[in-house]
Amino acid sequence: MKAARFRTILRSDIGLGHIFGIVSLYTFFSNILPMRAGELSYMYLLKREANTPGTKSFASLIVGAIADMVIVFAMMFIVIWHLKSELAKRSMDILVSDFAGSLIEKFTGLRLIIIISVILLVLAIGILLVRYRFRKYFLVIKKKVIEVIRELAFVRFDLRLLAIIIFSILIIVFRLGTQWYIVRSMEVNINIWQFAFALLFGVLFSLIPIHGPAGFGTVEAPWVLALVYLDVSQKDAITSGFSLHIIIMVFCAILGLFGAISLRKMRLCTEQN
Repeated sequence: MKAARFRTILRSDIGLGHIFGIVSLYTFFSNILPMRAGELSYMYLLKREANTPGTKSFASLIVGAIADMVIVFAMMFIVIWHLKSELAKRSMDILVSDFAGSLIEKFTGLRLIIIISVILLVLAIGILLVRYRFRKYFLVIKKKVIEVIRELAFVRFDLRLLAIIIFSILIIVFRLGTQWYIVRSMEVNINIWQFAFALLFGVLFSLIPIHGPAGFGTVEAPWVLALVYLDVSQKDAITSGFSLHIIIMVFCAILGLFGAISLRKMRLCTEQN
């Protein structure tokens, strides 16, 4: 479904089997490499295998990410609405706790002003460095950004956009369904709404480029945090988080191996012809 969606976004005549191999290998690298560096593998593979410009492939990543975010936020709203009483109770318990009170005392008044001032100073220095010290690189980046915006402008409210939305919904729903099946097989004490809240929270958290190699620890952190927030036992949250991540990594390794073999076979066939 991801391969079909990217093919639709790219407006490319590349075969579905070919782009499936690219997406398979990209899925492996995106789950292995830290700091979302795996996104570069998608652009590199499209350039090498289908001679697709980097700006076009980058724009397709943005369109896919936006579609995912819209759907995830919509689903998150539904889940939060269903869990509103449970979330409200937990939020109130935390707000009246001693820990919350100590945090409020620490980050108010002068300390808060100092923190905000330091952040603004760092941002100002960064802007000045980019503007004057790295002017040449700034102009190159500006040119590439304009090219990406032009690619994004090709998205219209038509049947192609409808197909992108449908594929995006199917991707998220299929992910929820398969991972819920795995979690249920672990016999942990989590209901489907708690699971959906933790998974969607993890998806939103993954947008922040702070993941380490293979995401171990940084993937489990939002999962455990969300479940513990919903009063699920810490043991069940940690066990299910690490077990689910390990199964996903095994799947990505198999998918990556398939993608590498598939692309190699296609390249050999092209060279022979």
